[in-house]
Amino acid sequence: MTIYDYIVVVFYLAFMFIMGPVYKSFSKSASDFFRGGGGMLWWVVGSSTFMSTFSAWSFTGGAAKAYETGTFFLLLFACNILGYIFTYFFTADKFRQMRVVTAIEAIRKRFGNSNEQIFAWLPIFSNLILGGIYLYTISIFMYGVFGLNIILLIVVLGTVVFLMTLFGGSWAATAGDFVQMLIVLSITLIMVFLTLSHPQIGGFSGLMEKLPEEHMNWSLFDRPWVVVLFAATLLVNQLVQNNSMTTTGGAKYVFVKNGKDARRSTLISIFGYLILAPIWMIPAVAATYFHPDLAVEFPMLNNPNEAAYVAMAQTLLPAGLLGLLVCAIFAATLTTINTFLNVSSGAFVRNFYIRVVNKKASESKQILVGRIFILINGVLMILMAIYFQGLKSTPLFDLVLIAAASIGIPSTIPLFFGIFVKKTPAWSAWSTMVFGFVLAIILRIILTPDFMNSIFSPQQAFTGQEFNDLNIAITTGVLFVACTAWYFTSMLFYKWETKAYEEQVEAFFVEMNTPISMEEEHQDEQENDSRQYNVLGNLCLIYGGFVMLLNFIPNSWESRIYISICGLLILSVGLILRTIGARIKRKLLVSLQYS
Repeated sequence: MTIYDYIVVVFYLAFMFIMGPVYKSFSKSASDFFRGGGGMLWWVVGSSTFMSTFSAWSFTGGAAKAYETGTFFLLLFACNILGYIFTYFFTADKFRQMRVVTAIEAIRKRFGNSNEQIFAWLPIFSNLILGGIYLYTISIFMYGVFGLNIILLIVVLGTVVFLMTLFGGSWAATAGDFVQMLIVLSITLIMVFLTLSHPQIGGFSGLMEKLPEEHMNWSLFDRPWVVVLFAATLLVNQLVQNNSMTTTGGAKYVFVKNGKDARRSTLISIFGYLILAPIWMIPAVAATYFHPDLAVEFPMLNNPNEAAYVAMAQTLLPAGLLGLLVCAIFAATLTTINTFLNVSSGAFVRNFYIRVVNKKASESKQILVGRIFILINGVLMILMAIYFQGLKSTPLFDLVLIAAASIGIPSTIPLFFGIFVKKTPAWSAWSTMVFGFVLAIILRIILTPDFMNSIFSPQQAFTGQEFNDLNIAITTGVLFVACTAWYFTSMLFYKWETKAYEEQVEAFFVEMNTPISMEEEHQDEQENDSRQYNVLGNLCLIYGGFVMLLNFIPNSWESRIYISICGLLILSVGLILRTIGARIKRKLLVSLQYS
């Protein structure tokens, strides 16, 4: 990297840090701090939901999987698309109409107080683990770019992330994601164009000719039945977890104004995966031609293939744009970790602190406790990332999916089916989770290569790739079937539940299926909308203006064109948002004059 790339990175970190103070004034109540007061613009929340899943892991562990297997990686994005389509038609409006500040409050309404306390701590621990994984992934990428000590990078980057969330709460974490999505989109498109236009590639057809054979023929690295089993269980995993009360979808849709906006916000993720995913992976698969042996180039990484995107960026990008790519990838991870911190903080304060410790805590007290919790949780997340840095054998792609299955399936099964099935006892939720966790531990112990080979008795032993894919598939499949069976079996005991519990469940379903009344539940809507448009517009103008200044870097005219495209895209969006914000404000003033 050049000095100009370092300047770009420093400016970006400063820009993201000031997001906290900028949005601090938006948080006047606990509802504002933890979910934006339930009045955020749908496309802002949709951008944040998409960015929460499209993290730096996509540029490291995901890029490694694309580098190794080519189009096989598209299975993950295809399953995400199907999961969000299900969300659009069946659950998005329900999540918002639960009328809660945190997703854990919905669990109390559905399953009672005991489950609230049990599940309140679940996202704290699971998000701590996943946040540590994602912080580790961005540090891997930064190591490939800067060559600095990975532990030092983990500490520095983790500090920046949790300080931003500490000051700005959900507003900074969510609204800022929109600006970050623009950065990721613009630099990804330029990376793809530079890859395909490179003389040694010769366009898309040339790239297809140069790809390894196994990139298009999955049976060369996985037996067909392994691929089918992996794909089927991956779809189940994404479907259940994208439609649970407590995961990204259920936690994010409480931010919007009503059920209609919740459904519309899912369209951002659907089209994001549909359009961006195939484009994004082009540089990663092209790295097999430009960088056939990443282990030689990045010998200090546990899994050198995770540097595929870094290597391509260093090959293609001119001064300034490499720094912008670093910012884009950091942006992708920043939003994911912000979400983890915000959800965990909300669960601790709203579902434990004011329910058990201090039931009369004021709004300002809740915000203060939330910030203290974010500080402590941020430090623990850094320590967790340092722990994952010491794992030598598990690739990031498999590490994330194993964690998602082992932790996610047991905890989300009851919170998925609980939206549709009424007649289960209160203990069905926590008991399903505990049963699943115990089973997940057993699976982690017994699912060894020797065990797999002895059970399936293949004529040729499973390869490392097949073992990892089969491990993920079996873990997901067994946990899904076992936990589902446990949950539905509990229905046999529903007749012994109290009348009060039956009435509580019935009230939950009635409320969940009752549309939000904009007149009764949203006041000063236009004033809030105008403010959101103006602040986001100003942020886009500031960042877009800075990108345009990169044209003063000594570069070729071609490079300046690429920089200008990035800057103009962000500037144009900023101007559009400012225009819309001004129009809404004028309309509001006119209505006030005649009222």
